[in-house]
Amino acid sequence: MKNVLVFGAGRVCGPCVRYLAAREGVDVTVVDAVQENLDRVLEGTRGKGIRADAASRMGELLERERPQVAIGLLPPRFLVPLAEQCVKHRVHMVAPSYAKEELRALDGPAREAGVTLLAELGLDPGIDHLSAARTVSRIHHMGGRVDAFWSVCGALPAPESNDNPLGYKLSWAPGSLVGASRRDARILEDGAERLLPDGETFRRVGLTEIRGLGWFEHYANADSLPYVKLYDMPEVRNVYRGTLRYPGWCETVCALRELGFFDLERVDFRGRTFPSLLRERMGISSSACLKTKVLERIGARPHHAVALRLEWLGVFEDAPLPLEEGTLQDLTAAQYERRLPFLPGERDLVVMEHRYEATFPATGRRFRFTSTLVDRGTVGSPEGTSIARTTGLPPAMGARMLLEDRVRRAGLVVPTTPDLYEPLLEELEGHGIRFREREELLD
Repeated sequence: MKNVLVFGAGRVCGPCVRYLAAREGVDVTVVDAVQENLDRVLEGTRGKGIRADAASRMGELLERERPQVAIGLLPPRFLVPLAEQCVKHRVHMVAPSYAKEELRALDGPAREAGVTLLAELGLDPGIDHLSAARTVSRIHHMGGRVDAFWSVCGALPAPESNDNPLGYKLSWAPGSLVGASRRDARILEDGAERLLPDGETFRRVGLTEIRGLGWFEHYANADSLPYVKLYDMPEVRNVYRGTLRYPGWCETVCALRELGFFDLERVDFRGRTFPSLLRERMGISSSACLKTKVLERIGARPHHAVALRLEWLGVFEDAPLPLEEGTLQDLTAAQYERRLPFLPGERDLVVMEHRYEATFPATGRRFRFTSTLVDRGTVGSPEGTSIARTTGLPPAMGARMLLEDRVRRAGLVVPTTPDLYEPLLEELEGHGIRFREREELLD
């Protein structure tokens, strides 16, 4: 029997475990500190669970269970410690998280140990790599050059379940969602780097139409520049990677940011309400109208949609705060969790679209190639949500390839080569996760 050890039984773990537990000759074990999480992801499978603090007992668990492959589904901050332990214990690792500098530093030690660290294999990053690397390779093979690459992805409530004024529901950790509200972004415009620092990206919102779905807003997400090298596009002049949301989201984030709800200062929230907290932090007297002062601060009027969304979110509600202490980011995440949950039976939606503008020097023609992925899931169904399937299935498939010795490279590996993206895209299509492709002549 081959053994796989999964660290973390969070929101995306179920499809990953069900896929592996259904394979002949594969034993899968899941580690999580919460028994309820283990029961949820293991229900109806032949996998087993270990109730333990997965983050603090990585080495001990690898030594005791002796898996051939470990899958890291813990929050991203635990990826490097898990990778270090996997190299030490000579265990291959798969994870959907970004391969940041600290993980890349383990490439050499992993090579020496004969260990594969297969990273960035989820939805975004992950499925985006598989599709983009394949299309860029095809354009080059046809004699073209990539002039512009534009890529967006969003995990959203499906239209029939989009029933709140923020146009969003939580299908991933609220802390990560709030943390992204202060993240720097970097894009390439006409060959020049452009930095959007500290959440400034939300003030540079764009609108785009996804064929068959309607209009969405998008904003730049994290650092787009590494994709020039990652996708082998040295000739490219414009690179943009962004996040999709329903219209109005960025305006709300900007308002919350202006009010300090993404600050990292620790605060004692005991005995506080949102109104009392805002009055204290903004220096508003008890005799002044709080709502008027808040709207003045964010540049809105009472009838503006952003004012109504803040009111719905509870900013003016005279009720105890959901936390006793923590940062303003923690408070915002807790309020998101209260107000933006998915309920059983509701539908979620994953949308990903890549657009490439390419020139073919032999003919002088320019084309736009578009790849679109639209996937839906249901909360509480056996198949799971779309975000869980699209994030959880790719690392499970990568683990299977490692168990079958179909990945023959040691060190840090990101899935942008044909030996990985071809079989993975083919298998994902078998699970109904597929891209629609189209091309248009530009001139």
